[in-house]
Amino acid sequence: MFLATLLNNLKVQERQNRVCTTVAIAIVAETCSPFTVLPALMNEYRVPELNVQNGVLKSLSFLFEYIGEMGKDYIYAVTPLLEDALMDRDLVHRQTAASAVKHMALGVAGLGCEDALVHLLNYVWPNIFRDFPAWLFHPARKVREVYWKIYNSLYIGAQDALVAAYPILDDEQSNIYSRPELMMFV
Repeated sequence: MFLATLLNNLKVQERQNRVCTTVAIAIVAETCSPFTVLPALMNEYRVPELNVQNGVLKSLSFLFEYIGEMGKDYIYAVTPLLEDALMDRDLVHRQTAASAVKHMALGVAGLGCEDALVHLLNYVWPNIFRDFPAWLFHPARKVREVYWKIYNSLYIGAQDALVAAYPILDDEQSNIYSRPELMMFV
């Protein structure tokens, strides 16, 4: 009954009320164990209303932040929901789902759930680098520095993995970019 009231609060128009409700849902999940809340929460995501879906995603974010290591038992259950949210057209959906994945990953690092986390991170990365060149050359220094650190870390730590993502450039009159020995793998 109490959970039903909280889930109904996700449908109200007042943002502050919805945010407080998402925190309350996460606290109930932490106190009464997540399995008491997750089925109803995941079912509520099916409601085709942006406020409700965003509230569910925000609740999941808080929930995984609060439960920490206990989250390893629930990752596989929420992976399809988060996968759907990370591909949604709505930017807020994608951002909130990425936040939920962040809290989930921080809570269960090293507990044997890496396959689900890698799967979800494969959906997170395109959202981070959606406007990749714009962020590397963003006018704000603080924004630029973060993305250059990420790029440089990837470049130093995984150069071979980045090669597959390099674009195929057309030869110019003065420069030849083609590598016929590599083209057999394309």
